[in-house]
Amino acid sequence: MTENEIYDGIVRKDNRTFLWLYRQNEGRILNLVQNNNGNEDDARDIFQEGLVALWTNISKGKFDMNGQAKISTYLFTLCRNLWISKLRKNKKMFSLDDNPGAEIADEVNEMEEQYEKIKSLENHFAKLGEACQQLLSLFYYKKASLKEIAEQMGITDKTAKNNKYRCMQQLKELFEPSK
Repeated sequence: MTENEIYDGIVRKDNRTFLWLYRQNEGRILNLVQNNNGNEDDARDIFQEGLVALWTNISKGKFDMNGQAKISTYLFTLCRNLWISKLRKNKKMFSLDDNPGAEIADEVNEMEEQYEKIKSLENHFAKLGEACQQLLSLFYYKKASLKEIAEQMGITDKTAKNNKYRCMQQLKELFEPSK
């Protein structure tokens, strides 16, 4: 689905759009929470809260397609902020002890740094050509094999391997200077 189709589907309250968004973003959000002191239940709760917030913000006109991030990036940010808020609340619950919240604060800071790196990488990724974006998305996000990618893109296995290398080199060149 294109960004406009997703946006229009949300405005129309289309269930197929909701299911598509859910399937496309669930793993990413589950990883975010589970890799940052959350369990699967926490992750699912945060993801559902984030989807509701996304749906509400678009319905109320708080998210405009012009000049803002992709919808999936916006959803990730919503979920990330919800999780950080939950971690901060947990930190306050433990603040009666000596300083157990320091670990949580460090983790929140680390999450924020990771998010900034991801955001930067996404911005640089968007500068790649469409073919590179497709190939790298299939390989790293969809976990498709080079053989599957070659079949889907109508190229040979060797070309898929070479193109993956070249696309990664291009991405590294875009990303490295901004370290």
